[in-house]
Amino acid sequence: MSAAQTAKERARIDARLAWERAVSSKRPRTIGAEFQSQTKFRRGQLPAERTRVAPAFKAYANPSEIAALPQPQLKGGTGVWTALSSPRGGAAEGGRIKQAQLSQLLWAAVGFTKGRERIHLSAHGVSSLETYVLTRNVQDLLAGVYHYDAREHSLAYLETRDATEQLALALLAPIELDAQAAVLCFTGIPRRHKHGDDGRAYRYLYLDAGAAAQDVMVAGSAMGLATNFIADFYDDELTELLQLDGRNEQPLCLVAIGS
Repeated sequence: MSAAQTAKERARIDARLAWERAVSSKRPRTIGAEFQSQTKFRRGQLPAERTRVAPAFKAYANPSEIAALPQPQLKGGTGVWTALSSPRGGAAEGGRIKQAQLSQLLWAAVGFTKGRERIHLSAHGVSSLETYVLTRNVQDLLAGVYHYDAREHSLAYLETRDATEQLALALLAPIELDAQAAVLCFTGIPRRHKHGDDGRAYRYLYLDAGAAAQDVMVAGSAMGLATNFIADFYDDELTELLQLDGRNEQPLCLVAIGS
């Protein structure tokens, strides 16, 4: 690009920024609009990348117990078009789900392909997500709070109690938890991304969580399970339930699983 072209591009960017400031000064912005504006990538104004990022995976040093999950089935099953067009949601009837079904759902959400890529779409090849499972009625699993280790395809038992009552108080969604067999909770860690100090990494959290939740819903439909997406909750209360620090890792969304 020549010097004249560079100067022209710079003038265009400055004019655009001046227009945005003029518009924003006329009326107060909503939080969403302000976030979208503040996290834009602008030509010539890309933020510096972090020199250190958070580990790509979270591991617990001393969980109460480790439960290895059955290996997911990678062949057969419902065709992708059938699964996509099948009704999602539905009312759970309070039945138990098999450990193999939970295994399949976790793999479909945040597992790995044969090429060692994450199943869900992610920015820059790094997943923002961690996954927790609140079990109520799963074959051969005690009720409690688990953390899913995608590398080992296993569950780390964090708390040995039925957390249904505490979860019910944290949720704003009108869902009958007593009828659910398990609830998957997706959390995000923004510091895994090099672009993050300006807030851009938070966009990646939401994109990753939506992709993983969609995968769970489609997989659940393919297996004939009732799946319900939950996006409304009291953040601090869910953070406490999942034993998160609330600063470096935040809850994003949940999917309830029933039969």
